[in-house]
Amino acid sequence: MQIVAWSFLVLQASIVIASLLGYGIFTSRPDLLMQVDPQARFFTWAFSGFAIGNMLFGGLAVVADALLRNRLAALYAFIAIYAVSLASELMGTGWGVPFGPYSYTSLLGPKWFGLVPLLIPLSWFTMSWACWTIARQARSGVAAIFLATVLLVSWDLLLDPAMSKVTSYWVWGEAGSYYGMPWMNLFGWAVTGLLLFLILNQMAPRPQSTVGFAIAVYGVNFALPLGFCILNQYWIAVGAGVGSLLLGLWACGFPGRFGDRVRIIGENPSLQKL
Repeated sequence: MQIVAWSFLVLQASIVIASLLGYGIFTSRPDLLMQVDPQARFFTWAFSGFAIGNMLFGGLAVVADALLRNRLAALYAFIAIYAVSLASELMGTGWGVPFGPYSYTSLLGPKWFGLVPLLIPLSWFTMSWACWTIARQARSGVAAIFLATVLLVSWDLLLDPAMSKVTSYWVWGEAGSYYGMPWMNLFGWAVTGLLLFLILNQMAPRPQSTVGFAIAVYGVNFALPLGFCILNQYWIAVGAGVGSLLLGLWACGFPGRFGDRVRIIGENPSLQKL
C-alpha cells in the first residue's frame, strides 16, 4: 500500500511538472504550440485533464497512505472531511458564504448538484490530512490546529491567483483586490480549515502517516500554484504564500521541535512504531 501511495504521488508530481513546463513554454512561444499541436486539441484538453488528474492522483495517494496507517480512523475522517468540505463549498457556490460568491467552470469535471466538482472535497482531504500530519509533528492541541490552518491558508494565497486568474477553474461573482479574489475568501478558508482540523483533532489526534510523505504531498500541491504565480510574475502572491508559510512554521517552533522529535525517536527505537 505504501508503494501504491508513493506511486500515485509520483504521478501527481509528473502532472505538476508537465503542467508548468507546458504552460511556461507554450504560452511564451505560441508558435511552438502551432507546430506540435496545430489545432490546440491536446493543449485544450490538458487544461481540464491535467487538473482532474492532479486532484485525483494526489487524493488517491493520501487516501491510500492514510488508510494503510490509520485504518478505520482515516476512513471515518475521510468521510467527515469530504462531507463538511462539500457542505462548505455548496454554501459558497450557492449563497456566497463563507468564501464570497463564486462558481466552478466545467474544467474540473462532474459536479455535485451542478455546483461543486466531485474531486474538490477530495482535494480538501488531501491537503488537510497533509497539513495536520505536519502540524502534529511540531505541536499538539490548539497550536497544532493553528499551524495546520496557517499551512492551508498559505496554499490558498497561491492557489486562488493561479486557478482563478491565470486559469479559469472557478470565477468570482464579484472582483476582489487580491488578483480578483475577495478577501472574504481567506476568512472562508480559515474558518473551513479550522473546522476540518477540529474534526481531525478528534478523529485522528495522532496521525500515523510519516511526516516525510506529508511534506512531499504538501510540496507537490504547493509547487503547482507557486510555479504558475512565478511564471506570471505575481510576486505579491508568491511573497504572501511563501512568507505566511514560513512565518506560521516559525511561530510554532517548526522545524526546531520537529528536529527534536526526530532525534528522540532515533534514540529510542521502541518509539519508531508510534
